[in-house]
Amino acid sequence: MYISRDLFSSAYLHLKHHAHSTTPSILILVALDTDSLCATRILTQLLKRDFLPHKIHPIAGYRDLSNVNETLIKGNEDLRFVVCLGLGGMVDMENFLDLGKDDGSFVECWLVDSRRPWNLHNVFGGKRGLEEQDQGNGALDVGGSGGQAIAGAKVSGGRWNVGNRVGGVKCFDDGDVEELEKEGKAFGELLEMPDVDSDEDDSDGDEDEDLALSRNEEDEGLTKNAVNGNGKKRKSSHGTDGDTDVDSDEEDRSRRRKTMDNGDGDESPPATPQLRRHTLLSNRPSTRALSSTQTSPTSRRSRDDSLFPASSRLSSPSLPPPLPSQRTLRKRLRRLRGKYQHTIMKYYSSGIWYGEPISGIMYSLASDLGREDNDLLWLAIIGVCSGEIYGRGISPSSGDFSFLAKEDRIKGVLKDEVRRLNPPELLPNNSTAPSVGLIQTTAGSPNDTSIRISPEFRFMLIRHWSLYDSMLHSAYLGTKLRIWSENGRKKLHKLLAKMGFSLVQCKQRYTHMDMDLKRTLREKLEGVAGLYGIDDVVKEGFVRSWGWKACLSATDVAVVVGGILEVGGKKSGAGVHREDSSSIIAEGFKGLEEEREREKKEEKREEEEWLGRFYEAYDALDNIDSLLAALPNAMTLHRAIVRTGTALIEKRQIRLLRAFRMAVVKEGPDVHLFTHPSVLTKLAIWVGEAVYEQEKDENRKRHLPIALAALNERRGVYIIVGMGSAAKAKRRRPIDQAKEERRKQKGKEKEEKEKRRMENGDEEEEEVEEEEGAESSDDSDDEMIIEKGYTRNRFGIAFQEVANSTNARIRIDNFDACVVEVKKDDLPGFFESLSFRVVVG
Repeated sequence: MYISRDLFSSAYLHLKHHAHSTTPSILILVALDTDSLCATRILTQLLKRDFLPHKIHPIAGYRDLSNVNETLIKGNEDLRFVVCLGLGGMVDMENFLDLGKDDGSFVECWLVDSRRPWNLHNVFGGKRGLEEQDQGNGALDVGGSGGQAIAGAKVSGGRWNVGNRVGGVKCFDDGDVEELEKEGKAFGELLEMPDVDSDEDDSDGDEDEDLALSRNEEDEGLTKNAVNGNGKKRKSSHGTDGDTDVDSDEEDRSRRRKTMDNGDGDESPPATPQLRRHTLLSNRPSTRALSSTQTSPTSRRSRDDSLFPASSRLSSPSLPPPLPSQRTLRKRLRRLRGKYQHTIMKYYSSGIWYGEPISGIMYSLASDLGREDNDLLWLAIIGVCSGEIYGRGISPSSGDFSFLAKEDRIKGVLKDEVRRLNPPELLPNNSTAPSVGLIQTTAGSPNDTSIRISPEFRFMLIRHWSLYDSMLHSAYLGTKLRIWSENGRKKLHKLLAKMGFSLVQCKQRYTHMDMDLKRTLREKLEGVAGLYGIDDVVKEGFVRSWGWKACLSATDVAVVVGGILEVGGKKSGAGVHREDSSSIIAEGFKGLEEEREREKKEEKREEEEWLGRFYEAYDALDNIDSLLAALPNAMTLHRAIVRTGTALIEKRQIRLLRAFRMAVVKEGPDVHLFTHPSVLTKLAIWVGEAVYEQEKDENRKRHLPIALAALNERRGVYIIVGMGSAAKAKRRRPIDQAKEERRKQKGKEKEEKEKRRMENGDEEEEEVEEEEGAESSDDSDDEMIIEKGYTRNRFGIAFQEVANSTNARIRIDNFDACVVEVKKDDLPGFFESLSFRVVVG
């Protein structure tokens, strides 16, 4: 089921009403990323204000989620709600978690996840607890059209309208589910569709044709009898009524139908589609029989007699249309099943993308409850800004490119909230307003904790670094100027010289620079931006003050909190564990069992280290001293990213394969840092943007995605991250409304034509791909341009295909499907098989 945005507050009141007030009946499972961390902070603040006890548990991956299911969920009689933040949206949580209790009640599971695609079982299913609670009283009514109506839970078409039942899986919808009309209809039809063997023997089809012929001959004989006997039936030679022969024929045909339906007594298993667990659904067996749609000859004849009396048959001897045979019905059913399966497969196989950040969804909940304040707003802003760091911008859920307006709408709402909760202060008569182009670096008063909208340069930690280092380590400016080469660094020096900034001033800390240079920085930078292709180097951002102690932008906080999650927050670099590789090699000769035991211990130590960093980052969000103490580690981390990316490009270690580019990080002083998937993702983004700029300068129109692998020597595995191409299509002009109306009309005509064809029993096979091609042909007329961004990521699907088709030792455990672990010896074969997969969305 899913909860639409207008029902967020009602869902929270439902939780508040049914949660225990004395024992922790709410379990919050959190993914290890900044957005999920901020969403957890917002939700826990709401629960604390209502005095609802709860428990927070970070989750590192699917294996950790399975362990939590065994230890904290299964058999927990006090538990009533499980809230999953940043995880669970892509798997069938109803089957993954044990939500049933011994007393017959069920635990309710909330899914708040920005990863897409949704698992359709979660969105349009997930009613196991509600169904079993409503059995026996006729409350549950599942229609064949895919719509559901459950009394007490008030579910209609998968949409939960708030009821008094506890149970089921409920997804928080940011607007994407409302667009899944075709997928929801196909999902409902597949659940209600009877199972038919797609590999029927031709002999069965011949028997069906013989049966249809016998029926036609029977109808023809009855009509002839009516004509010859002037509307009266003939007597048999034994003087009995002609119906006796007809009844005996009926018995023979009935026996033939039973023989045909049952075959030789062997029942073959239904040919339900084999679908993958993490991204696709598995059909539920249906109790509806195919033969229920047929009519017996006796009832059909009585119906024909009522519709065609003797007088009409005398005047018009035309025959009624024969009923379709079982072969026709099976063929029609298979065609419908193929059509609906294609709709589902098209949704799942389009790749991985992201919806609205879940911290923004939690802030919407707080706003609906009337509890918004500066602290919760700041957490939502940090979560939204963190998506840009890890390449998780809002992507389209369909081909209409509405995500561009959606992304602008989310940022616009946050700006409006900042202006509403932080009105501008009245300036004294003798004071002057701050410069428009100057970024805010200090507070207005010692007690100032307000949030302001401030111009932000796309430089890395500019308030805490020198201007030169901030520009050098910026993923945006560094890749534009190609700072990995000597010519790129000279270009950076030339840029500063044209602006009139000396290197001595630029290499000082930004807060210590000359005030006149800081006031004119934006104006001079925009003046030379066109020469270097950095027109959007300045954008509007958010900044918050903590009195005179500190002033940080939302992007700065997101970078620091991400660094704490990845390498720890201590200044000494704790959390980055090193070990001499020679001792590891020596241990490898002690036997296979000892090696496996060592790997298990290392995996456990790594997970415990990650979980410990989670609580450190959780506390740092509310502690400015912890954030300032973690700044040096964040700077060290980004120096390592630029240093490693530069080495990959200079040494020409980025290889071009058939469908993507790849590189392997297995040596160097910073290789231990990239064993964390998030750090490797940052490196992949930096390298991908650098390659994109190179291809753009060479006027290449095709931009391939990139896959990066980093060696974890302690565990003997490679961590692989796949990133989509750093280019996305954007419409040059608004959608033509007339063309959209013609497209909708064309779709309606196609549906009506399909309905008439199915009613007439037309057996012509139509390829679904051709239909889809006709639908997409209109989109080619739209003018398109290429802009910076990230397309849908199909590496997750390709990784699963390789895992299913090869003997490589692969583990897909991360909530991001584009992250995979491969044994050290299996890496060459893995990449060889991956090169033949389609990874371009």
